[in-house]
Amino acid sequence: MHIALIAGEGILPIEIAKRLQAEQKSTLIMTMRDDPEVLKPYAAKLIHMRMPSLSRAVREIKSFGADKLIMAGRVPKKIIYCLPLLFDRIARSLLRQTLRDDHSLLGAVVKVFEAENIEVIPYWQILPEFIASSGKLSGRSPSESERRDIDYGREILRVTLPCSFGQAVAVAGGAVVAVEAMEGTDKMIQRAGELAGRGVVVKMMKTDQDMRYDLPTVGTRTLENMKSAGLTCLAVESGKTLILEPEKFFVLAEKYNISVWGI
Repeated sequence: MHIALIAGEGILPIEIAKRLQAEQKSTLIMTMRDDPEVLKPYAAKLIHMRMPSLSRAVREIKSFGADKLIMAGRVPKKIIYCLPLLFDRIARSLLRQTLRDDHSLLGAVVKVFEAENIEVIPYWQILPEFIASSGKLSGRSPSESERRDIDYGREILRVTLPCSFGQAVAVAGGAVVAVEAMEGTDKMIQRAGELAGRGVVVKMMKTDQDMRYDLPTVGTRTLENMKSAGLTCLAVESGKTLILEPEKFFVLAEKYNISVWGI
């Protein structure tokens, strides 16, 4: 089976590439990463793109003989402002119509591939064991005060998520300390540490996110930042959150005494 992978930043596309190789799938990997060599061992063909070109991506995928595509990895938030100017002419008009945030930008890119009969498939299906379940995931169970903060955080997210912002919130003692915006979860955690030095993080999926390519993700870096910031509990949405490097993640949660809870 021939398949294509557009690899963004982070560990996720590497894990996916490894799994595709283990399943004996012939994979075309296209990336703009600064370290494309980390993907080379898992690629039948590796293309390092210096700038985004959807026309070239479509040509390469079809030339490779693939009709299925996986999109995975972090996309820098600044892409919203700078990359549309670099896209090729075919995609630019569509992006102008849909550009609102990183989710609508990715959605517009998917439409370009779908128009070329290239199916974008969910990356979580490649790594189903990385999906968070319900209840206790690692570490200790939440304390009563942490449970109250989790419940309050969920109430806040029910308001912010339909507005396409606030994927995560930090709560301490029944008060909202920080809400995630374009800076991302890690920087929100750092800000919460500076402001309160304690509390919980609640992270859920936005209503406009597409589960094929845009799941909320946590990993060891999340726990490292929480430890540095003094935050002691992480609540994630079960069935809709990807836990990167789960074995390392769960060991680290135990080590740091951080409660990880699936809601």
